[in-house]
Order: sequence, then C-alpha cells, then structure tokens
Amino acid sequence: MRIGFFFKALAMTLALAGSVAMASRAMADRIILKDGTVLEGKITREGERFYFITVKIGGIEQNKFVNRDDVKSIERDSAPAPDPAAAVKAPDAAPEAAAKEGEHHSGATRLALLHFGPPNSWHGTVENMVGRDIGVRAFREVVPLLEKDKVDIVVIAVNSGGGMSLEMPKFQDLFEKVYKPKFRTVAWIESAISAAAMAPWPIEEYYFTPSGNMGACTEFNMSNLVATKGAPLEEILFRMEKVSGWGKKDPAIMRAMQIMSPLSVDIDSNGEVHWRADEDGQVVLNHKDKIFTITASDAVKYKFARGIAATQEELVKAMGLQEAEWVAQDATDFVDKSLRDNDAAFKAFNKLFEEYEFHIGLAQQLPDKQQRSIELARAKKLLAELKSKLSLNAVFPLFVGATPEWFKEQEDLIKKLAELP
Repeated sequence: MRIGFFFKALAMTLALAGSVAMASRAMADRIILKDGTVLEGKITREGERFYFITVKIGGIEQNKFVNRDDVKSIERDSAPAPDPAAAVKAPDAAPEAAAKEGEHHSGATRLALLHFGPPNSWHGTVENMVGRDIGVRAFREVVPLLEKDKVDIVVIAVNSGGGMSLEMPKFQDLFEKVYKPKFRTVAWIESAISAAAMAPWPIEEYYFTPSGNMGACTEFNMSNLVATKGAPLEEILFRMEKVSGWGKKDPAIMRAMQIMSPLSVDIDSNGEVHWRADEDGQVVLNHKDKIFTITASDAVKYKFARGIAATQEELVKAMGLQEAEWVAQDATDFVDKSLRDNDAAFKAFNKLFEEYEFHIGLAQQLPDKQQRSIELARAKKLLAELKSKLSLNAVFPLFVGATPEWFKEQEDLIKKLAELP
C-alpha cells in the first residue's frame, strides 16, 4: 500500500520521443524541446523555471512538467498561463488578514490555538502521525466553535513527524477553502516533517519556535519503504506545485523538500528574496543531491516565516498585535481530545494486531491438532475484532500492513491450518 494520494492516475513522463499531437489542433499551444520533441496542448501553468502543459495521448488528458532549460521554442494559441509564484511576496504584510481583525467586534484581537500534533510539552504521551492521530474531521468540526467565539486568528501549532499523505489534500482543502476565508490563519511550526509540512502548506503566514524545522517531504511506499517514483511521484509533485500557489510560495521550495532538487536565493537591493531552482543564487540553501529542510533561523532570514516565538505571548508580539486574548478553549480542547482519542484507539488496534500475530504464529508451529485448534480459535476471534474496528479510522490498518489483501490472506491461512491433520 503506497503512502500517497489516491487520485485519478496521471501518466506524467517528463519527455516524449517524437511528436505528441492533440486530437484537435484548434487552440493548441506547442512546446518544442531541444531534443526535437513537440508537446502540443494547452499550457496551464508556468513559472520562471517550468511549464505545465496538458496534452492528449490516446484520447486521455495528461499533465506534463517541462523544465524551461529543455525548451527550444514555444508557439502559443492561448494567453500565457499564470505563474503561481508571481503572487509570492516577502511575508511582511497581510492586508486580507488585517481586514479580518475587528471584523466581528472591536477591542482585543481574539486568537484560538489548535494543535496539529501534540506539543513537546505533552512529553511524548501521544503520537503525532497525520491521518492516524491527527484527523481532519476534528479540525472541520471545530469551525462552528471558532465562529461562535468570534475568533479573528486561528493558530495551527504544528508538531508532527509525518504520516499518511492520503489525508493531506483533505487538510489542504480545509485550510484553503474554509479556514482562510473565515479567519486569519497562521502556522506555528515546532516540527513539520513530510505530510505534516505538506498538509498546512496553503497557509500563508508562518512562525517558528526557536528550534522549529520544516521539510524532508519524501514520500515512501509503506509496504517496502522505498521512495515513490514514476507517475505517483509526478502526481504529488503536481499537487504540491498547485498548493504552493494557494500558499503564495515559490513552488521550488516544496519541490526541494520532496525530491533531491537544488534551491538557492537572491536578495535584491530592496531586501526582497527571490527563490531559484538551481545552485546559482547568492545563497545556496540546498544542493542537488540533498532533500531540503528549513530551520527557524533560515525561515526568518529568507522571509519564509515572519518571526520566531517560543511562547504564545511571544507569538502575539511577533504578529504585531497590540492587544490580544486567547479564546475558544472549547475548540482547543476538542482537537486535543481528538488527538488523545485517536492515539488510544490506534494503540488498542495495534495491541489486537500483535495478539493476533502471536496466536496465529503459535498455531503454525503446533503439530497437535487439538492444541492448534485452540490457538486458531483465538486467532479467528482476534481477526474478527480487528475487522470490526476498521470503521474507527480507515488508515489504522495501513500502519500495521493490514490491507484488505492481508485480511483475505489471514482468513485463508486459518482455514488451511484448521484442515491440517
């Protein structure tokens, strides 16, 4: 089972041998590569270093990433596609967010804190996996509580080592389409690795704790812990390039976090930071053979984040608020309870799984039919309990390798062992 997005499959090979033609030549853009390849379709997105073009192969639309360095020429039949990085500015102002302050009331700015993963102050008593412990349902269900308490700013405090990427688009859509239109939404990074870095990527305003870190977003196949490759990798690269536009971030930043890709910056005379997908900038942040992780100091230095704060009081100061109060404790408690409940439910599920493995393993070793039957009965009961708990969280089984195929294999194994003399 791959730890990845379950989207409609997109074959996203970076180059084609020969010419690729659309079924219809009307309103088609053409990208001619230096190797003679012609890509004909519609350029849907472009940046300083790349193009995305939608082509048709065998009647099926496919999205292709093209490096500008590989392009010889372009013939357009449509207007230039928008650059998702064009809207990226150094995060030193938030006019839309400022407009939200005071929208519902006058007086102190009202903030709410939601934990995206247990903070370090919980001392490791609760696990922090996205999709398993951190569920999107809780963040969706607290929105009415935040609205009831007239919250101006929602702080998403991130502390997670990753998790299931299939949960990521749900969080991304929720933050982009629900939270950002309703609240000034802020990410406060304690540690955001892999899925935990990608899930809140639509959020535009970032702060870090002093030891905060973010990145290392390589996606792995859960069954063999091998990095995702081919079309599945292109799917998630394409998705995160899109989400970078939502968060007004240069797509080169996330790309360097996902795959070994160079990243550097130029700083102009006005102090503006310009990101580059190469090693030719004034400051090289990531070499082509490394995966990028950004630290708190670099995040602020290169204007990826607006400040560093160790406490909620320091965060208020970093945000430039003159008067603030933390409210919506019921929303904070709801998300915290969800973290604890999910953690407890998974640990119970995992314990059942371990007990099942013990009894089925013992049954396989017993030559006596009667003794083996006793262990098989216990194993069969435990397997039924495991199946009954699938409704608690669909990703629980994936963390222990209990796929639907695994359940079928175990049922067949129990039947086979029961038939032995």
